Amino acid sequence: MTLYDALYDQEIEPILFRHEQGAMHAAEGYARVSGKPAVVAVTSGPGATNVVTGLTNAYMDSTPLVVITGQVATNIFGRDGFQETDILGVVTPITKFVYQVRKPSEASSAFKTAYEISILGRPGPTLIDLPRDIQIAPAPDYEDKIVVNREKFIPPPPDVDKTRLAAKYLSEAERPVILVGGGVLWSGATPEVLELAKTLYAPIVSTLPGKAAIPHDFPLYMGPAGMHGRAEADAALANADVILAVGTRFSDRTWGRFKELIEYVKSGRIKLIHIDIDKSEIGKNVKPTIGIVGDAKETLRLLLDYIHVSSFRNQKFIDWLLEIRKKYEETMAKISASTPAFHPWKALKILRAAAPRDTITVTGVGSHQMWAEIVWDVYEPGTFITSAGLGTMGFCVPAALGAKLAARERPVLCIDGDGSFQMTMNNLALVRDYNLPIVVVIFDNRALQLVKQWQIYLYQRRIIATEFSKRPDFLKIAEAYDIDAIRPESYEQLEKAVAKALRNNEPLIVDLTIDSEYDIVLPWVKPGDWLTSAILPPGMDVKLTYE
Repeated sequence: MTLYDALYDQEIEPILFRHEQGAMHAAEGYARVSGKPAVVAVTSGPGATNVVTGLTNAYMDSTPLVVITGQVATNIFGRDGFQETDILGVVTPITKFVYQVRKPSEASSAFKTAYEISILGRPGPTLIDLPRDIQIAPAPDYEDKIVVNREKFIPPPPDVDKTRLAAKYLSEAERPVILVGGGVLWSGATPEVLELAKTLYAPIVSTLPGKAAIPHDFPLYMGPAGMHGRAEADAALANADVILAVGTRFSDRTWGRFKELIEYVKSGRIKLIHIDIDKSEIGKNVKPTIGIVGDAKETLRLLLDYIHVSSFRNQKFIDWLLEIRKKYEETMAKISASTPAFHPWKALKILRAAAPRDTITVTGVGSHQMWAEIVWDVYEPGTFITSAGLGTMGFCVPAALGAKLAARERPVLCIDGDGSFQMTMNNLALVRDYNLPIVVVIFDNRALQLVKQWQIYLYQRRIIATEFSKRPDFLKIAEAYDIDAIRPESYEQLEKAVAKALRNNEPLIVDLTIDSEYDIVLPWVKPGDWLTSAILPPGMDVKLTYE
């Protein structure tokens, strides 16, 4: 209360979310659009513990933000006072920096340090804990500096000899592939990736967060790879002879399993070059042929200096990948045409046509997210926001509001699922309270569909605890928050309503009826399978092994 009282009559306007988790996801959305940390201030006890999910989400997706938690007075420490929680002990594994202020002279210095560290090197969340007696104490006219080893967050210059060798391997490759992670976006290295792809005539594949780093109309981009990635992207990675992985942590969601990759790298069948700003990621999951610690943009610029190749010897490989893409699109067009109600694949195509190119698109977590991973086209880097590493349901609505706070002039679209939407829909109050018009499209299949899909395929259709009743009525929820809503009956009606709302900067909630029996996200690399074992849509007869 003392901290907020100090903001009274100040130029800083607090944005009051309806739940601390919502505030955290909004801070993530704000940071991903603006590139700057937002600050979340919460009370002690449950207020502090309610930020844990958002902290973990930000930590796994390398998103900068600063949390200030209130705390009981220092003379109550260890006495189980009302709302006393050892929040430092709780969040230390999921933050870059935590600090409990014990002297008034440390307060401002602690905050400035937390802010700086959140964006230093690999971005991430930080937290400072502010006991009540420190808050109410008079502010001294001096600062006690917080001693932190900042050097550990700053990457070294890229190793020249390793970069030269990496350039040699890439120049000699028959089937080079560039794997782009979220680090490419944070470093601003998109131009370097595109230049390198054109120089090598190499396909680009991305992780789920890396999807936002590459314009999808770039002809060599094959899409995201992995569990619910594009078939052509999975095929590119599985059949490459040299892989340049930039700003990625080699997640199991991208690779399925590591056995084949480790064996191929060890035997020399694949030369793996890994560039990352965080040295702890090099070799953590897969030991690369060459590991280079460095900022992605700086390292790729150096790498380009050593590559002088202009060859189309990869043309056959590229053509093969594009043929896989063509067959997938043709197959899905047939499937969606024969599906009752709305099909997610076609609905996303319609929504993409309705949305301006610069629309900031946010997703929740569930089957709609995986469909968006496969289908949604990103034209401007940084305009696709999702919860990738943690997979946090409830992410979409508050993250979209945070994105709108960062770019009020830009259209913002939230693609959500009915399960994910219900976890944080209370934050819709901010749409009118703070004039944050967003469009929310709910893929309403009345199920936790991605889990249900696993139950269908892996548990012999033993479906339990994944299906919802018809409650609530989302149109009435929209009315309660003074937001227009529609339950479209055709794709034309869907496109017209969404295009109008985005064009006129008006809020809208769309309840899109989807039959869960037809909402099966394919391709799908089942957990523990290798990329070439992806289950493809019925009727898509292709092999993912290059011959």
